[in-house]
Amino acid sequence: MEAAQSRLREKVHLEDLFHAKKRFSDSRFKDLCDEYADNYPQLQMVLTRFYGLADRFTVKAIDDFIKKLLVDEEIKVHCGKWIFRYTQPDLFIQLLFDIGFVGLDGNGDAHFRSSGSQSTTPPAIDVGTIVVVHPTYRDALNLRSALLSGLDPDVPLRESGLLEDLPGGLSLEAYYLKLKDLREQLKTLPVGDTHAEEYASAVGEVIKLCFFRALTNVELKVRTSDGRVIRDWVASNHGPEGFWELVRLKHGATQVVFECKNYDDLKASDFHQISYYLNDTIGRFGIVVFRGDEIKKHYYEHLRRIASDRSAVVIFLLDRDLDIFLRQAVNGKSSESHVQEIYDRTVREIS
Repeated sequence: MEAAQSRLREKVHLEDLFHAKKRFSDSRFKDLCDEYADNYPQLQMVLTRFYGLADRFTVKAIDDFIKKLLVDEEIKVHCGKWIFRYTQPDLFIQLLFDIGFVGLDGNGDAHFRSSGSQSTTPPAIDVGTIVVVHPTYRDALNLRSALLSGLDPDVPLRESGLLEDLPGGLSLEAYYLKLKDLREQLKTLPVGDTHAEEYASAVGEVIKLCFFRALTNVELKVRTSDGRVIRDWVASNHGPEGFWELVRLKHGATQVVFECKNYDDLKASDFHQISYYLNDTIGRFGIVVFRGDEIKKHYYEHLRRIASDRSAVVIFLLDRDLDIFLRQAVNGKSSESHVQEIYDRTVREIS
């Protein structure tokens, strides 16, 4: 319906169904990679190498695919912690089956892992086994309806159409280096006014590096036209789905305000400040980032007052949250789920 409405149609056309199917496939593929990123860092790098191939593979084709992975420099650098445990075709196929990416066909009937469980016993893998990519992920990877019996060693694997541009035009290597350096910087950055600007700058880098898919046009020290109100960071919210879409639709947050406090004990004035920024024009959702180890109970009293007086929701981010975002980005995992958890916990506390 969204696709039809965006084209100003009164009826849903077949083209709209194909658009929705592709969007669903992209979303499920992203969710799959996020779900297993902690155990298999940068899993999406391996799976996106299937792009443009076929939806069915012989065991020999999978063996050829593995050989290409093992000479891929990006795979060796970013997936080396786990990929070398699965260099045998049967082990690699078992891994793909366990995460639900493929099913196995030994007698003309594809067998997929049961939803929510890895205990399903797959058919035995032998030279006659056909590896079948789950239909959910075929559109995301632009797979052809065909059986692939082998891969030409001279033809490189593709990943076009899936990997998004990294922020600031960074190369993949430079992106991960910045993430790791930023983790170390935040661990050693002193608390206090002397380093307030440095802390705000580091928080801005976290926003740009970890939320670039949804938050754009990130600006520091945004001042209103009358020169009275200064916000540490403001980012445009273009999230097409998930958490950032939720706060845009529910709270009108087309812009997201971040206030950075390089100290561990918030004052009443800090809550008045963030509350003053939120309105119908910019949206009624804000984030306070500070150096505390915990969120004190009386902080939620201030948030309840903001919710009552301004119809707005404010959440907190601590050092440990920033580190989680950076670690997830290193592993190739979206940070949306962690922000969603913080938001849900906050709403329950202030309700």
